[in-house]
Amino acid sequence: MDNQYQLIKHYQNKLSENEKYKVEGWLKESTNNQEEYEYCVIIWEAAQQSKPLQKLNIEHDWNLILSKANRKPKRLNKIIKYGLQIAAVFLIIFGAYWFSNNTIYKSEYQYVQNEWRNKVKTITLVDGSTVSLNYKAGLYYPKRFNGHERKIKLEGNAFFNVARNKSKPFRVETPISMVQVLGTSFNVDATNNKTIVTVKSGKVQVTNKIDDTSNVKLLPNEQGIQDRNGIYKKHISTQNYIGWKTGKYSFENESLLEVITLLEKRFHFSFLFLDNDLKTRELTAEFNGENLKDIIEIIQLSCQVRINLESNKLTISKNE
Repeated sequence: MDNQYQLIKHYQNKLSENEKYKVEGWLKESTNNQEEYEYCVIIWEAAQQSKPLQKLNIEHDWNLILSKANRKPKRLNKIIKYGLQIAAVFLIIFGAYWFSNNTIYKSEYQYVQNEWRNKVKTITLVDGSTVSLNYKAGLYYPKRFNGHERKIKLEGNAFFNVARNKSKPFRVETPISMVQVLGTSFNVDATNNKTIVTVKSGKVQVTNKIDDTSNVKLLPNEQGIQDRNGIYKKHISTQNYIGWKTGKYSFENESLLEVITLLEKRFHFSFLFLDNDLKTRELTAEFNGENLKDIIEIIQLSCQVRINLESNKLTISKNE
């Protein structure tokens, strides 16, 4: 990509919708584009660890790095070729502080995204852990886990089944949170600048990336949430929050808004309530792999509403 800083802004979730659409389209064009993206992110993250970076004009200095490296590669072999030049520029910018206080994460990251609307994509990591990606979820993971931790990065919604290893904690990084476990199964939803962690088994800690003193510890059937209001936890039914993967739901006097929100994670529709009062109507029902049309029929009868499905959008109105 001609403007590599756009890739960094995409990684930081700072692009407009139009810019984001263009970058994601470029990523889908080839694996070489994905590898260039990952390489830029690795370099940028390494630079982020340096305190002097806080004093820099980020966009100006990123472009300066690229211009001094005379780098406009289109393929991975060109990225590697110019990697040493980029590293040299970092040395000039950050000086001895860089080498005395920081190390570059050396694992070779891969990126995978689930582009199947109606299918879960499962990745098996080198340690035997598995990650099931929901539609549009993206995962950065290394070919091998070096050092004292197993660290991956998530964008979107995924379910984790982590192989236990007491000597090497497993960490999931989202745009705003760090999730740490030893061996457990849990769901992470990192969308809309929010992190929601739902625990099925084991113990999980969710920590604010900016303030590591702000955290919650979770047990099975507990959910940790970090948003602009802070970080907190609540008791929930885990089954409903992983229903997007299993197809199983058990609702007992659940609000229609919550039901529709959970089903959206599985069927990937948009929705609109024409009357806000309908959001609080309650549903008691169980589902086990039914298709969306069958579920809609049950909801309509149980909640006395009318649901219109057109162009992958649900419109909920009064049954008059």
